[in-house]
Amino acid sequence: MKRELAISFLFSFMGGAMVWALSPFLSGQVEPWDAKGFYYSAALLIVGLIVGLARPKHIWAHYAGIMLGQLTYMLCFLPGSLLPGSLLIPVGVAFLAAYSIIALAGVASGVWFRRVSRVAR
Repeated sequence: MKRELAISFLFSFMGGAMVWALSPFLSGQVEPWDAKGFYYSAALLIVGLIVGLARPKHIWAHYAGIMLGQLTYMLCFLPGSLLPGSLLIPVGVAFLAAYSIIALAGVASGVWFRRVSRVAR
């Protein structure tokens, strides 16, 4: 059980980090929430769907993984965006928590789709 939880968390963590890593190439913006259009929302929804389809258990671990993957990427690879001791860190974390609800909806949709397709067989 703990191993499955860790794998689910890691899978989601990588997905959350990939949203930020791919943002400059797919949206032209370093920070995905600065992108025009629906890049950030769509990327979070797609990541959520993928992890929900691939690992249908531990939904809250997926939410935490996606959120912490994004935060870790921001802090490690975009040091200028959230300076240590800055008042922007709590604001950034609040934005990540709110936006990650979109990914949580994607996870739930992926889990639901997997269950429905399994019943249809």
